[in-house]
Amino acid sequence: MSINQRQFEQLSEMGIKLWQRRTTAEQSTSRNLEHQNTYLEVNLSVLSKDQCFIDIVQAFNLTLGEISQQSDHLDLGLFNWYFIATDNTDEMPLTYVNNQLITPAIELISHSVSLKRQLWQTMSQQQI
Repeated sequence: MSINQRQFEQLSEMGIKLWQRRTTAEQSTSRNLEHQNTYLEVNLSVLSKDQCFIDIVQAFNLTLGEISQQSDHLDLGLFNWYFIATDNTDEMPLTYVNNQLITPAIELISHSVSLKRQLWQTMSQQQI
C-alpha cells in the first residue's frame, strides 16, 4: 500500500512508524503469559495419585511413564504442560500456544466444570 507525503507526515506525527512489524494475538498472549504468570512447581508423583490427572493423561493417550517431570512443567512429548498459580478460575483461561498447554492447578480443574470443559475443547481443537 502506498501513501502520499501528507499521510506520511500525519502518521509520523502520531508516532506511527511505517513498516512496523505487528505482533499476532498468539505472540502477544504468549509474551503476556511468560511475564505475568508464576508457574507452579510440578511433582509428578503427587499428580499421579489424582484421578482427574490420570483421566486427562489417558485422554492424551499417554501413560505416566511417558511423561517427564521438569521443575516448572511436565513434558508430554509433543507439548509441555504448565500450571499457573491462580485462585480465580475466571482470571486465567486455559491456553495452548506454541506447543505449551497452560492451565490452573489440577486441583482447580478437578473442581471446576467450566475448566474441564475448556480443557476438553482445547484438546479437541488443537488435536493434542
